Parts: sequence; structure tokens; C-alpha cells
Amino acid sequence: MDQAIINGLAEGSVYALLALGLVFIHRITEVASFAHGEVSAMAAFVGFSIWQSTGLPFWMAIAGSVATGAVLGAVIERVAVRRVQASGILATTVVTLGLYFVLHGSVRAVWGPEVRPYPSIFGDATLRVGGVAVSTQHIGVMATSLLIALGLSAYLRFTETGLSLRAIPQNPYGAAVMGLDIRRLRAVSWIVGSAVGAVAGVLIAPLTFLNSNMMTSPLIKAFAVAALGGLDSLLGAFVGGLLLGVVENVVVLYISSYLKDSLAFVFILLVLLVTPEGLFGKPRREKV
Repeated sequence: MDQAIINGLAEGSVYALLALGLVFIHRITEVASFAHGEVSAMAAFVGFSIWQSTGLPFWMAIAGSVATGAVLGAVIERVAVRRVQASGILATTVVTLGLYFVLHGSVRAVWGPEVRPYPSIFGDATLRVGGVAVSTQHIGVMATSLLIALGLSAYLRFTETGLSLRAIPQNPYGAAVMGLDIRRLRAVSWIVGSAVGAVAGVLIAPLTFLNSNMMTSPLIKAFAVAALGGLDSLLGAFVGGLLLGVVENVVVLYISSYLKDSLAFVFILLVLLVTPEGLFGKPRREKV
């Protein structure tokens, strides 16, 4: 049981990390980006290609992945999202769904369908604590997810840009009247959220190996985690990811691995039936 919980926390940290980027974008723009996973995958591929072709230190390849994610987020917001957002949330969300297929096809066209091993940032050593095996990769993923969650929360609370970002969903018209550049701030949310997604791609790749389909399942889990924790709550995304990971691994241990995905989503459905806004979400209020 202890091993299942540890494994669940590690897997859940990956879901949480991807969900953090989703939630950061959604809480500012109200757009659920279906392209988020493919941005992460492309960023991981670009960083890997930089590392292989140039021989640069691996940490520079990771920096390249994060920068790629940020640039893709900026391009998506400027070229696609900004042009259709006046048509409403549904139209914008459909555009991100179309971008999912564009980016997915682009990854397969450039890098092919092959599966490639991806080195772990944190090494592959295994520690034993009280009879429970914990890999350095798992420890690193959990620590990174927690640090990014805390960092994003601090960014929104203690920086001028973060405070401006918080003002937009509360009262976008009032924020515009106060002189805030709404377009620029929405672009910032896409840049930051996509950069966080790129970090998730870099950390997921050693577990799933680098391939064009590597983010499909994690993205579905990230959406579930975001709904479970509350679509506007960074804390909810983090806690929801950990909960989903633990539930999945307990299901595998005591019931069946074939039911891992289905029973976990039943658990989420039950939670949402009790609290429709999610564990940490706030009831929606009309914007004036």
C-alpha cells in the first residue's frame, strides 16, 4: 500500500504539472486549451533535437524546450486565439482543438512515429525509505511540481503583472477602464502557461519515452485534474493531480489494472457531483 501511494504521488505530480499550465491559462482567458499537450510534446522534441545535434549540455536543451513552449504559447495567442476570441469561448476552444491536430501532425511529420529514450534530469537512482522504493526521478518530479505551483501562486500574488492578471477574470471591463493592457496580459498567460506545459513535457518524456503520442493520455488526465481541483485554482490542480495519481495506483493494487482509468474518473465524477466547482473552485459570478 505504501509503495502504491508513493507511485501515485509521483504520477499525480506529472498530471498536476500539466494541469497547472492549463489552469493558469484558463483562469485568465476562460479558454480550455486542447493544444496544451501538443505544445508540451513539441517543446520536448525541440529540446531533444538541440541536445543531439549540437552537443550542448543537457540543461541547455531543457532551457530550449521551455523557451519553445513560451514562444508557441505566444504564437498561438497572437495568430489564432486573439483573432477569434471575440466570437466567444466555444469558438476559441474549437480553435485550440484544431491546433491540437496541426501540432500533432507536425510533430509526426518532422520527427516521425519512432519512440526515443529520453534521459532523466534527476538520474535513475533508487532510494529505499522504510521499505518503500523511491526513484530520484519521482522525487524530482514531485519537487518540481510543488515548486512551480508555489512559484505561480507567488507570481500572481506579489508581482505587478500577477496582480493585473488576477484582476482580469474578476472584472475585465473594469480592468480595461483602469488602463490595463488586456491583450498583453492574456498573451502573458499563454506564454507562462505554455512554458509550464513544456516543463511537464520534459519531465514526462523519461517516463513515457519521447514519441508523438506521449502527451495524449496525460492531457486527458490533466483536464480531469483541473476539473477535480477547480478550473481556476492552482492549489486545486496540484492537489487534484496527487489525488488522481494515488486513486489510480490503489485501484491497480486492489482491483485491476484494466480499471485504472475508468474508476479514477468515476471518483472524479462523484466529487464533482458533490462540489460542481471542484475541490477548491469558487462559484461562478456574473461579470459586470
